[in-house]
Amino acid sequence: MPNLALVSRINVLTAIRNHDEEGPGPFLAGLGFETSSDELLIERGRRYDARAILAYAHGKATGEFLTAEDIVLPSLQVLTDLGFSVVFRSELDRPKTVTKPRARATGTSRATKTTTTRGKPEPVVKLCPTCFTQLAMSGNCDYCD
Repeated sequence: MPNLALVSRINVLTAIRNHDEEGPGPFLAGLGFETSSDELLIERGRRYDARAILAYAHGKATGEFLTAEDIVLPSLQVLTDLGFSVVFRSELDRPKTVTKPRARATGTSRATKTTTTRGKPEPVVKLCPTCFTQLAMSGNCDYCD
């Protein structure tokens, strides 16, 4: 039984980094995933297979990499609890409806003002290039050096 409570944000970011380095095909094949799932993790505008990322992150956290059958839909809640966005592929492929602003009584239209709030920037985490664990403040890996 997988213990998903041990998966941290750093484990997920490590999985994303490994996915980016290997590419989607080899990353999925290395975990034994035959096809991509319908659930996507969106991080910084890029799409990742949410189940494969969670399987790899669990492996980094516990040493036991999960298979596609081990991850059920409710287990993806761990990713959203860690602050990641998980959506269905069908939601992203659906065309968005555009609504036109209504004209004022005087015949002029006013553009809506949108404000964006910026949170704290994502911390830069230095990882060991060999084992992908977080490096100590000295910059040396405790496991590889």
